Amino acid sequence: MRKIIALAAAEVIIMAALAVCHTAWASETSSTGKTYTVGYISQPCYISKTPDGRVEGLIAEIWMEIAKRARLNYTFREFKDPAELREKLTAGELDFFLNGIQRTTENAEVAAFSHVYHVSNLTILLIRAWNLRFMENFKAISVVWSGIVLQIFVLFIAVAFIYANILWFLERDTAVVKDYKKGVFDAMWCIIAVETTIGFGDIVPGKISARVFSVVVWFTGLLLITLISAEIISEFSTNKIHFKIRVFSELKNNTVAIPNDAAIIDEMNDIGAKLVPVSNYKDIYDLLKTGKADAAVLQYLPAMELAQRASENALEAHTIKSTTYELQWQAGLSRRTIDEGLFDEINNIIFDMRGDGSIAAMYDKWLP
Repeated sequence: MRKIIALAAAEVIIMAALAVCHTAWASETSSTGKTYTVGYISQPCYISKTPDGRVEGLIAEIWMEIAKRARLNYTFREFKDPAELREKLTAGELDFFLNGIQRTTENAEVAAFSHVYHVSNLTILLIRAWNLRFMENFKAISVVWSGIVLQIFVLFIAVAFIYANILWFLERDTAVVKDYKKGVFDAMWCIIAVETTIGFGDIVPGKISARVFSVVVWFTGLLLITLISAEIISEFSTNKIHFKIRVFSELKNNTVAIPNDAAIIDEMNDIGAKLVPVSNYKDIYDLLKTGKADAAVLQYLPAMELAQRASENALEAHTIKSTTYELQWQAGLSRRTIDEGLFDEINNIIFDMRGDGSIAAMYDKWLP
């Protein structure tokens, strides 16, 4: 009897062990028995490789959860540019891709796109370095040598000379005619003192007619000096506005740092910005910090990451999100290797992840 009980117990233990092993094996084995190749282009915050070889980011994490729920085995394969990724996808060397190829009529011929699980806007990033403010104010002073100020100044001198002749004529004593050169010089000194409202008092109009004329001189000088002052004050006021760019159209003729992305380059060329394409996001940050670029345009998450870095370094940062340009993110499947059943399953999983808050939780993790 004891032997029977022992055998039964052993059988139960073996069956339980087999069940556990089967569950573990099933969880690690692809539901289709295939290992899929997933292509991507490194993009900070969305998907990139860490120094220890792991792939992380918002889009990477969403894909990993999709693959986990669909029980898919996969390997990541990084590409340098969209052209190479599309070439490998067309050749059937890739099964999935996570970014790099946008949904277009042409691309739909080589790839099937899942439901959208993230939408990102192009974002303007502005960084103001406080230690540059003195230099900006120095630039404001340089408006004194600008074309419009110089024109007003030349007009001021010309008017002063003309008025000096009139004042000399009104003040001259017909009985004792003063030397013209000395008389006009003194009259011009008086005119400048009246025009600028300085009023030294060393030379003043004596006759009634000259005093009445000095009112005209004062009013003309007040107008010209106000024009010059307004131009300089306007320049200082502009520099006191923290960020002069408020909308995308104002990027025209400004120097804009951008990632080396064809879509962003085309968008900024349409606006008329002066582009500085860079391959490294650190370079974008340095260009903004040193004032070599007026603004940067990049995807939302990298823009927020750089803005956060600026704040940590006591720099003032500002972001402006586009309301017109959006980039949709979804899993793409090669038309050559597509499994319609798997495609439908992935779409259903995306809906489930939206419903159960999984995607929202990942947003909270990756979006600052």
